[in-house]
Amino acid sequence: MKKILGCALMLVAATAQANNTDISDKRPTGDIQAQILDPQGNWLRLQSIPNRAYPLELLNVEGKGCAITRFTISQSGMAKDFDIQATDPKRYSRALRQATKQLLRDWQWPEQEQEIELTMRLDYCLEEVASRSEVVEMCLKQSQAECS
Repeated sequence: MKKILGCALMLVAATAQANNTDISDKRPTGDIQAQILDPQGNWLRLQSIPNRAYPLELLNVEGKGCAITRFTISQSGMAKDFDIQATDPKRYSRALRQATKQLLRDWQWPEQEQEIELTMRLDYCLEEVASRSEVVEMCLKQSQAECS
């Protein structure tokens, strides 16, 4: 009887370990790179951006890509009037549009004397088997490619 009980306990323990759902070491690493278009038509990379958490809209579909948007910063510092000019890849277009609008809305823009129109490019990068520095390097390379 003790042998049967011992075997049953070992079987339960082995099954529990096999069904372990801990995914802490399997989470993908994400990065977001931002560039702003200057009046001469050159892209200028921002060194850091606020609200850097990877957007859930893209995380849920394991999406990565880029979006170029023109928008207005109001006198009170609110982002509005979004015109998404390009997204790539197209299969994540909806998620890229939502993520870009939300990221720019959440940004703490300074108050202005007058409304300002800006054009920005945001690159979203997500990799499952890469370190943080590798993902940043990949994202920097991605941000140099065309976003159409």
